[in-house]
Amino acid sequence: MRKIRRYSWPGWLAAFMIGVAGVLHAHDPGLSTAALKIYPDRLEAEMIFARADIEALVPLDASRDGKVSPEEWEKARPNLEALVRWAFDVRVNDTTIAITEAGFRLDEKNNFHLAGTFPVRSAKTLILQSPLIKRLPRGHRQFISLLDDKGVTLTEVLLSAEHDVIDVDLSRRLAKETPPAKTGAFREFFVMGVEHILTGYDHLLFLLGLLIVMSRSRATAWVITCFTLAHSTTLALAAFDVVRVPGRVVEPLIAATIIYVGVENLLRPGGPTQRWRLTLIFGLAHGLGFATDLKEKLAGITGAQIAVPLVSFNLGVELGQMTIAALVLPLIWWLGNKPVFVRRLIPACSALVVLVGAWWLLQRTLPG
Repeated sequence: MRKIRRYSWPGWLAAFMIGVAGVLHAHDPGLSTAALKIYPDRLEAEMIFARADIEALVPLDASRDGKVSPEEWEKARPNLEALVRWAFDVRVNDTTIAITEAGFRLDEKNNFHLAGTFPVRSAKTLILQSPLIKRLPRGHRQFISLLDDKGVTLTEVLLSAEHDVIDVDLSRRLAKETPPAKTGAFREFFVMGVEHILTGYDHLLFLLGLLIVMSRSRATAWVITCFTLAHSTTLALAAFDVVRVPGRVVEPLIAATIIYVGVENLLRPGGPTQRWRLTLIFGLAHGLGFATDLKEKLAGITGAQIAVPLVSFNLGVELGQMTIAALVLPLIWWLGNKPVFVRRLIPACSALVVLVGAWWLLQRTLPG
Protein backbone atom coordinates (compact mmCIF):
# COMPACT_ATOMS: atom_id res chain seq x y z
CA MET A 1 0.00 0.00 0.00
CA ARG A 2 2.89 2.35 0.70
CA LYS A 3 4.10 1.90 -2.87
CA ILE A 4 0.68 2.85 -4.26
CA ARG A 5 0.60 6.02 -2.18
CA ARG A 6 4.14 6.87 -3.27
CA TYR A 7 3.56 6.47 -7.00
CA SER A 8 0.43 8.39 -7.95
CA TRP A 9 0.01 7.07 -11.52
CA PRO A 10 0.26 3.38 -10.57
CA GLY A 11 -2.10 4.06 -7.72
CA TRP A 12 -4.58 5.58 -10.13
CA LEU A 13 -4.43 2.50 -12.32
CA ALA A 14 -4.93 0.13 -9.40
CA ALA A 15 -7.87 2.18 -8.16
CA PHE A 16 -9.39 2.04 -11.64
CA MET A 17 -9.19 -1.75 -11.74
CA ILE A 18 -10.60 -2.09 -8.23
CA GLY A 19 -13.52 0.04 -9.37
CA VAL A 20 -14.03 -2.32 -12.28
CA ALA A 21 -14.02 -5.27 -9.93
CA GLY A 22 -16.84 -3.80 -7.92
CA VAL A 23 -19.28 -3.86 -10.80
CA LEU A 24 -20.95 -7.23 -11.29
CA HIS A 25 -23.23 -6.76 -14.29
CA ALA A 26 -22.19 -6.06 -17.85
CA HIS A 27 -25.35 -5.36 -19.83
CA ASP A 28 -27.68 -2.45 -20.37
CA PRO A 29 -31.41 -2.53 -19.44
CA GLY A 30 -32.84 -3.79 -22.73
CA LEU A 31 -34.74 -3.04 -25.88
CA SER A 32 -38.10 -4.25 -27.18
CA THR A 33 -39.67 -3.92 -30.60
CA ALA A 34 -43.08 -2.97 -31.94
CA ALA A 35 -44.58 -3.30 -35.41
CA LEU A 36 -47.61 -1.20 -36.38
CA LYS A 37 -49.45 -1.92 -39.63
CA ILE A 38 -52.06 0.52 -40.85
CA TYR A 39 -54.97 -0.75 -43.01
CA PRO A 40 -57.93 1.23 -44.42
CA ASP A 41 -60.18 -0.08 -41.63
CA ARG A 42 -57.86 -1.00 -38.76
CA LEU A 43 -54.48 -0.70 -37.08
CA GLU A 44 -52.69 -3.90 -36.07
CA ALA A 45 -50.02 -3.51 -33.41
CA GLU A 46 -47.63 -6.03 -31.91
CA MET A 47 -44.97 -5.50 -29.26
CA ILE A 48 -42.26 -8.08 -28.62
CA PHE A 49 -40.37 -8.25 -25.32
CA ALA A 50 -37.83 -10.53 -23.77
CA ARG A 51 -39.66 -12.90 -21.44
CA ALA A 52 -37.75 -11.50 -18.46
CA ASP A 53 -39.20 -8.04 -19.12
CA ILE A 54 -42.77 -9.34 -18.99
CA GLU A 55 -42.11 -11.52 -15.94
CA ALA A 56 -40.94 -8.42 -14.10
CA LEU A 57 -44.48 -7.09 -14.57
CA VAL A 58 -46.55 -10.30 -14.50
CA PRO A 59 -45.04 -13.36 -12.77
CA LEU A 60 -45.34 -16.44 -15.00
CA ASP A 61 -43.04 -19.13 -13.68
CA ALA A 62 -44.28 -19.42 -10.11
CA SER A 63 -42.49 -22.76 -9.58
CA ARG A 64 -39.18 -21.31 -10.87
CA ASP A 65 -38.45 -24.41 -12.95
CA GLY A 66 -37.72 -22.42 -16.10
CA LYS A 67 -41.02 -23.41 -17.77
CA VAL A 68 -44.53 -21.99 -17.80
CA SER A 69 -47.00 -24.78 -17.15
CA PRO A 70 -50.61 -24.67 -18.42
CA GLU A 71 -51.75 -24.03 -14.85
CA GLU A 72 -49.32 -21.13 -14.42
CA TRP A 73 -50.37 -19.74 -17.80
CA GLU A 74 -54.07 -19.79 -16.87
CA LYS A 75 -53.35 -18.19 -13.52
CA ALA A 76 -51.48 -15.34 -15.19
CA ARG A 77 -54.02 -14.91 -18.03
CA PRO A 78 -56.19 -12.15 -16.41
CA ASN A 79 -53.12 -10.06 -15.60
CA LEU A 80 -51.68 -10.60 -19.08
CA GLU A 81 -54.93 -9.56 -20.74
CA ALA A 82 -54.96 -6.40 -18.63
CA LEU A 83 -51.32 -5.77 -19.55
CA VAL A 84 -52.12 -6.00 -23.29
CA ARG A 85 -54.94 -3.50 -23.00
CA TRP A 86 -52.77 -1.15 -20.98
CA ALA A 87 -49.71 -1.49 -23.26
CA PHE A 88 -51.20 0.44 -26.22
CA ASP A 89 -52.45 4.01 -25.99
CA VAL A 90 -53.68 4.87 -29.51
CA ARG A 91 -55.12 8.15 -30.75
CA VAL A 92 -56.28 8.59 -34.35
CA ASN A 93 -57.41 12.01 -35.61
CA ASP A 94 -57.21 13.26 -31.99
CA THR A 95 -59.63 10.56 -30.79
CA THR A 96 -58.66 7.80 -28.39
CA ILE A 97 -59.26 4.38 -29.95
CA ALA A 98 -60.11 1.39 -27.78
CA ILE A 99 -58.59 -1.98 -28.49
CA THR A 100 -61.04 -4.53 -29.97
CA GLU A 101 -58.89 -7.63 -30.15
CA ALA A 102 -56.12 -8.38 -27.66
CA GLY A 103 -53.74 -11.32 -27.63
CA PHE A 104 -50.47 -12.55 -26.19
CA ARG A 105 -48.16 -15.50 -26.68
CA LEU A 106 -44.70 -16.84 -25.90
CA ASP A 107 -42.78 -17.94 -29.00
CA GLU A 108 -40.19 -20.69 -29.46
CA LYS A 109 -37.34 -18.23 -28.85
CA ASN A 110 -38.75 -17.22 -25.46
CA ASN A 111 -39.90 -13.83 -26.73
CA PHE A 112 -43.21 -12.49 -25.44
CA HIS A 113 -45.69 -11.01 -27.94
CA LEU A 114 -48.45 -8.54 -27.03
CA ALA A 115 -50.84 -7.85 -29.91
CA GLY A 116 -53.86 -5.62 -30.41
CA THR A 117 -56.25 -4.51 -33.16
CA PHE A 118 -57.79 -1.03 -33.27
CA PRO A 119 -60.66 0.11 -35.56
CA VAL A 120 -59.40 2.95 -37.78
CA ARG A 121 -61.04 4.74 -40.72
CA SER A 122 -59.81 7.73 -42.74
CA ALA A 123 -56.78 8.05 -40.51
CA LYS A 124 -54.92 11.33 -40.98
CA THR A 125 -52.89 11.45 -37.78
CA LEU A 126 -51.69 8.66 -35.52
CA ILE A 127 -50.34 9.03 -32.00
CA LEU A 128 -49.21 5.95 -30.13
CA GLN A 129 -47.86 6.02 -26.60
CA SER A 130 -46.09 3.05 -25.02
CA PRO A 131 -46.78 3.29 -21.26
CA LEU A 132 -44.91 0.04 -20.51
CA ILE A 133 -41.53 1.68 -21.04
CA LYS A 134 -41.85 3.61 -17.80
CA ARG A 135 -42.50 0.37 -15.89
CA LEU A 136 -39.44 -1.40 -17.26
CA PRO A 137 -35.85 -0.89 -16.02
CA ARG A 138 -34.48 2.60 -16.44
CA GLY A 139 -32.87 2.97 -19.86
CA HIS A 140 -35.15 0.49 -21.65
CA ARG A 141 -35.91 1.49 -25.23
CA GLN A 142 -38.43 0.36 -27.83
CA PHE A 143 -37.81 0.22 -31.59
CA ILE A 144 -41.07 0.92 -33.46
CA SER A 145 -41.74 0.38 -37.15
CA LEU A 146 -44.87 1.76 -38.83
CA LEU A 147 -45.87 0.06 -42.10
CA ASP A 148 -48.67 0.58 -44.60
CA ASP A 149 -50.96 -2.24 -45.77
CA LYS A 150 -48.46 -3.16 -48.52
CA GLY A 151 -45.68 -3.72 -46.00
CA VAL A 152 -43.80 -0.52 -46.92
CA THR A 153 -42.10 1.06 -43.90
CA LEU A 154 -43.38 4.58 -43.31
CA THR A 155 -41.18 5.47 -40.36
CA GLU A 156 -38.99 3.96 -37.65
CA VAL A 157 -38.55 5.46 -34.19
CA LEU A 158 -36.69 4.48 -31.04
CA LEU A 159 -38.70 5.32 -27.92
CA SER A 160 -37.51 5.73 -24.34
CA ALA A 161 -39.05 6.63 -20.98
CA GLU A 162 -38.31 10.29 -21.73
CA HIS A 163 -39.80 10.08 -25.23
CA ASP A 164 -42.48 7.38 -25.31
CA VAL A 165 -44.77 8.74 -28.04
CA ILE A 166 -44.77 8.26 -31.81
CA ASP A 167 -46.69 11.00 -33.67
CA VAL A 168 -47.19 10.51 -37.41
CA ASP A 169 -48.95 12.59 -40.05
CA LEU A 170 -50.42 9.69 -42.05
CA SER A 171 -51.91 11.86 -44.78
CA ARG A 172 -48.45 13.08 -45.80
CA ARG A 173 -46.75 9.72 -45.29
CA LEU A 174 -49.25 7.71 -47.30
CA ALA A 175 -49.59 10.31 -50.06
CA LYS A 176 -45.87 10.71 -50.71
CA GLU A 177 -44.86 7.16 -49.79
CA THR A 178 -42.03 8.62 -47.75
CA PRO A 179 -39.07 6.22 -47.46
CA PRO A 180 -38.15 4.86 -44.04
CA ALA A 181 -36.73 7.43 -41.65
CA LYS A 182 -33.69 5.47 -40.57
CA THR A 183 -31.37 8.31 -39.56
CA GLY A 184 -32.73 8.63 -36.05
CA ALA A 185 -32.70 4.87 -35.52
CA PHE A 186 -29.11 4.66 -36.74
CA ARG A 187 -28.05 7.37 -34.30
CA GLU A 188 -29.86 5.75 -31.40
CA PHE A 189 -28.35 2.31 -32.00
CA PHE A 190 -24.93 3.89 -32.44
CA VAL A 191 -25.25 5.56 -29.04
CA MET A 192 -26.47 2.27 -27.60
CA GLY A 193 -23.32 0.55 -28.88
CA VAL A 194 -21.11 3.16 -27.23
CA GLU A 195 -23.01 2.79 -23.96
CA HIS A 196 -22.82 -1.00 -24.17
CA ILE A 197 -19.03 -1.17 -24.40
CA LEU A 198 -18.54 1.55 -21.79
CA THR A 199 -20.68 -0.46 -19.36
CA GLY A 200 -19.51 -3.85 -20.65
CA TYR A 201 -17.03 -4.29 -17.84
CA ASP A 202 -16.24 -7.90 -18.69
CA HIS A 203 -15.22 -6.93 -22.24
CA LEU A 204 -13.21 -3.96 -21.00
CA LEU A 205 -11.44 -6.04 -18.35
CA PHE A 206 -10.52 -8.64 -20.98
CA LEU A 207 -9.08 -5.92 -23.22
CA LEU A 208 -7.20 -4.29 -20.34
CA GLY A 209 -5.78 -7.66 -19.32
CA LEU A 210 -4.50 -8.12 -22.86
CA LEU A 211 -2.91 -4.69 -23.14
CA ILE A 212 -1.39 -4.18 -19.70
CA VAL A 213 1.68 -6.30 -20.50
CA MET A 214 2.22 -4.94 -24.02
CA SER A 215 4.86 -2.31 -24.60
CA ARG A 216 5.07 -2.09 -28.39
CA SER A 217 2.61 0.08 -30.27
CA ARG A 218 2.59 -2.09 -33.42
CA ALA A 219 1.78 -5.28 -31.51
CA THR A 220 -0.86 -3.44 -29.51
CA ALA A 221 -2.55 -2.13 -32.66
CA TRP A 222 -2.56 -5.65 -34.09
CA VAL A 223 -4.18 -7.06 -30.93
CA ILE A 224 -6.93 -4.41 -30.99
CA THR A 225 -7.50 -5.06 -34.70
CA CYS A 226 -7.82 -8.82 -34.14
CA PHE A 227 -10.27 -8.26 -31.29
CA THR A 228 -12.36 -6.00 -33.53
CA LEU A 229 -12.33 -8.44 -36.45
CA ALA A 230 -13.22 -11.40 -34.25
CA HIS A 231 -16.09 -9.92 -32.27
CA SER A 232 -17.50 -8.12 -35.33
CA THR A 233 -17.59 -11.43 -37.21
CA THR A 234 -19.47 -13.42 -34.59
CA LEU A 235 -21.72 -10.44 -33.79
CA ALA A 236 -22.87 -10.38 -37.42
CA LEU A 237 -23.17 -14.17 -37.76
CA ALA A 238 -25.18 -14.51 -34.56
CA ALA A 239 -27.35 -11.46 -35.27
CA PHE A 240 -28.43 -13.03 -38.57
CA ASP A 241 -28.97 -16.44 -36.90
CA VAL A 242 -26.16 -18.10 -38.84
CA VAL A 243 -24.60 -19.07 -35.50
CA ARG A 244 -26.66 -19.75 -32.38
CA VAL A 245 -25.02 -20.11 -28.98
CA PRO A 246 -27.16 -19.61 -25.85
CA GLY A 247 -26.22 -16.92 -23.36
CA ARG A 248 -25.83 -19.48 -20.57
CA VAL A 249 -22.83 -20.82 -22.53
CA VAL A 250 -21.42 -17.53 -23.82
CA GLU A 251 -21.36 -15.61 -20.54
CA PRO A 252 -19.29 -18.17 -18.57
CA LEU A 253 -17.02 -18.54 -21.61
CA ILE A 254 -16.32 -14.79 -21.59
CA ALA A 255 -15.44 -14.99 -17.90
CA ALA A 256 -13.09 -17.90 -18.67
CA THR A 257 -11.27 -15.81 -21.31
CA ILE A 258 -10.66 -13.13 -18.69
CA ILE A 259 -9.23 -15.68 -16.26
CA TYR A 260 -6.96 -17.15 -18.95
CA VAL A 261 -5.52 -13.77 -19.92
CA GLY A 262 -4.78 -12.87 -16.28
CA VAL A 263 -3.13 -16.25 -15.61
CA GLU A 264 -1.01 -15.96 -18.75
CA ASN A 265 0.18 -12.53 -17.61
CA LEU A 266 1.30 -14.06 -14.32
CA LEU A 267 3.01 -17.09 -15.85
CA ARG A 268 4.84 -15.14 -18.54
CA PRO A 269 6.18 -12.04 -16.81
CA GLY A 270 8.32 -11.16 -19.82
CA GLY A 271 5.20 -10.57 -21.86
CA PRO A 272 3.22 -13.17 -23.84
CA THR A 273 4.21 -13.59 -27.49
CA GLN A 274 1.86 -13.71 -30.47
CA ARG A 275 -1.03 -12.49 -28.34
CA TRP A 276 -2.94 -11.58 -31.48
CA ARG A 277 -3.77 -15.27 -32.01
CA LEU A 278 -5.25 -15.53 -28.54
CA THR A 279 -7.20 -12.33 -29.12
CA LEU A 280 -8.56 -13.58 -32.44
CA ILE A 281 -9.90 -16.77 -30.83
CA PHE A 282 -11.22 -15.26 -27.62
CA GLY A 283 -12.66 -12.26 -29.46
CA LEU A 284 -15.09 -14.64 -31.16
CA ALA A 285 -16.62 -15.44 -27.76
CA HIS A 286 -16.95 -11.76 -26.90
CA GLY A 287 -18.69 -11.14 -30.22
CA LEU A 288 -21.22 -13.81 -29.28
CA GLY A 289 -21.71 -11.95 -26.01
CA PHE A 290 -22.46 -8.72 -27.89
CA ALA A 291 -24.85 -10.63 -30.17
CA THR A 292 -26.66 -12.39 -27.32
CA ASP A 293 -27.37 -9.05 -25.72
CA LEU A 294 -28.41 -7.40 -28.99
CA LYS A 295 -30.57 -10.27 -30.24
CA GLU A 296 -32.51 -10.53 -26.98
CA LYS A 297 -33.46 -6.90 -27.31
CA LEU A 298 -34.17 -6.93 -31.05
CA ALA A 299 -36.77 -9.66 -30.79
CA GLY A 300 -38.99 -9.55 -33.87
CA ILE A 301 -36.52 -7.81 -36.21
CA THR A 302 -35.28 -10.29 -38.80
CA GLY A 303 -33.58 -10.47 -42.18
CA ALA A 304 -32.42 -7.27 -43.83
CA GLN A 305 -34.19 -5.15 -41.20
CA ILE A 306 -31.50 -6.01 -38.70
CA ALA A 307 -28.73 -4.52 -40.87
CA VAL A 308 -29.12 -0.91 -39.70
CA PRO A 309 -29.26 -1.73 -35.96
CA LEU A 310 -26.38 -4.19 -36.35
CA VAL A 311 -24.05 -1.85 -38.23
CA SER A 312 -24.75 1.20 -36.08
CA PHE A 313 -24.52 -0.78 -32.83
CA ASN A 314 -21.17 -2.28 -33.90
CA LEU A 315 -19.79 1.11 -34.93
CA GLY A 316 -20.76 2.45 -31.52
CA VAL A 317 -18.98 -0.46 -29.83
CA GLU A 318 -15.84 0.22 -31.87
CA LEU A 319 -15.86 3.94 -31.05
CA GLY A 320 -16.23 3.22 -27.34
CA GLN A 321 -13.50 0.60 -27.47
CA MET A 322 -11.05 2.88 -29.31
CA THR A 323 -11.79 5.74 -26.93
CA ILE A 324 -10.95 3.56 -23.91
CA ALA A 325 -7.76 2.32 -25.62
CA ALA A 326 -6.70 5.86 -26.49
CA LEU A 327 -7.07 6.93 -22.87
CA VAL A 328 -5.48 3.90 -21.20
CA LEU A 329 -2.62 2.93 -23.56
CA PRO A 330 -0.47 6.08 -23.11
CA LEU A 331 -0.62 5.50 -19.36
CA ILE A 332 0.31 1.82 -19.70
CA TRP A 333 3.25 2.61 -21.99
CA TRP A 334 4.48 5.35 -19.67
CA LEU A 335 4.25 3.04 -16.69
CA GLY A 336 6.05 0.33 -18.66
CA ASN A 337 9.26 2.33 -18.18
CA LYS A 338 8.85 2.21 -14.40
CA PRO A 339 10.51 -0.87 -12.83
CA VAL A 340 8.04 -0.91 -9.93
CA PHE A 341 5.12 -1.16 -12.37
CA VAL A 342 6.61 -4.11 -14.25
CA ARG A 343 7.80 -5.84 -11.10
CA ARG A 344 4.81 -5.34 -8.81
CA LEU A 345 1.73 -3.70 -10.29
CA ILE A 346 1.46 -5.78 -13.46
CA PRO A 347 1.32 -9.00 -11.40
CA ALA A 348 -1.05 -7.36 -8.91
CA CYS A 349 -3.37 -6.10 -11.63
CA SER A 350 -3.21 -9.45 -13.45
CA ALA A 351 -4.12 -11.24 -10.22
CA LEU A 352 -7.07 -8.88 -9.84
CA VAL A 353 -8.14 -9.71 -13.40
CA VAL A 354 -8.10 -13.41 -12.50
CA LEU A 355 -10.11 -12.85 -9.32
CA VAL A 356 -12.78 -10.77 -11.01
CA GLY A 357 -13.01 -13.25 -13.89
CA ALA A 358 -13.35 -16.11 -11.41
CA TRP A 359 -16.10 -14.25 -9.56
CA TRP A 360 -18.02 -13.67 -12.80
CA LEU A 361 -17.53 -17.32 -13.78
CA LEU A 362 -19.03 -18.50 -10.50
CA GLN A 363 -21.82 -15.97 -10.71
CA ARG A 364 -22.73 -17.10 -14.23
CA THR A 365 -22.56 -20.84 -13.64
CA LEU A 366 -23.95 -21.39 -10.15
CA PRO A 367 -27.77 -21.64 -9.98
CA GLY A 368 -29.83 -18.92 -8.38
